[in-house]
Amino acid sequence: MIPKVNIIQGKVKDYIGVLEIVILSDNMFKERSLARYPKLKEILKKSKNKKEDLILFFENFEKENKDKLIGSSEKIKKAWAPLNDRIMNILEEIHEIKWTKKHSNFTARFTLSPVQPRYLDYNTFDIFYKDSKKEIIDTFLHELSHFIFFEKLKEVYPKINSKEFEQPHLIWKMSEIMPGIILQDKKIQNIFKNKKLSVHDNIKKIRIGKKLILDILQDFYNKRKDFKDFIKKSYSFIKEYQEEIDKQF
Repeated sequence: MIPKVNIIQGKVKDYIGVLEIVILSDNMFKERSLARYPKLKEILKKSKNKKEDLILFFENFEKENKDKLIGSSEKIKKAWAPLNDRIMNILEEIHEIKWTKKHSNFTARFTLSPVQPRYLDYNTFDIFYKDSKKEIIDTFLHELSHFIFFEKLKEVYPKINSKEFEQPHLIWKMSEIMPGIILQDKKIQNIFKNKKLSVHDNIKKIRIGKKLILDILQDFYNKRKDFKDFIKKSYSFIKEYQEEIDKQF
């Protein structure tokens, strides 16, 4: 079985909660998100009801840019189509596990949100309409790698609680580091060449002693007996240095 990714046009009303959290609360994504919408930033500075003005801004933006949004999603459909099967097969090969029936279909939802969460229970992930084609394809790979990584993790640790796959748990932090290593595998790079590491900027700076954590885990990957061995060594290391990682993540 080869899973397929269906690309749909998201509706603001369906993900307004994400925008409220990202833009109206204090978090690592707030300033980056507001930088994408300078007009909104000015509106919120003067606003007496930030939530109401936020909703109004994005509903109007969606209406005014309807054709542009549809055009962007159609371009991504064409770009992803020839990659889908090859990427799905290679992710299986790298993780040494087959996609399950529950992963027969994924949904990539085009949104106005600069932050692109994934929803494990619904086989869905968000993509930001304003990103370049290369950035969006990278998001596809990043998010799809999460889904299959967690399946492998459950195979290695059958008693693991899936709640740990979400923020702020240590397993979640490990999963966010993994694409920076896995997606640099030659098998992936031969299909989609991208030298930029597929991780958040703060992860690139995390150090344990004098070494970057990405370099340490990359060494585990390069010397792995198999993918299970890589997971076990990585998780053991991350647990050992959790306190240092938590301070920097």
